[in-house]
Amino acid sequence: MTTFHKTIEVPADRRLTLSLELPDELPPGQAELHVTIFPSPNKSKPAALAAFAGCLKNDASFSGDALEIQREMRDEW
Repeated sequence: MTTFHKTIEVPADRRLTLSLELPDELPPGQAELHVTIFPSPNKSKPAALAAFAGCLKNDASFSGDALEIQREMRDEW
């Protein structure tokens, strides 16, 4: 198995033409290609911690009294 890592710029039309030069040890014939895209973090402007406050407010996993949930979690220890 051969793994490739390539940083790309995603164009506005979201279309990408992929061209890879494969190593000589990869034999000719059929092969499977798996592509996983990880968006790069925005290094120019880090998110403030306060931006995450309340982000789980309407999440079904955290319905109810937040303080009570914290107490129950603490009591499990």
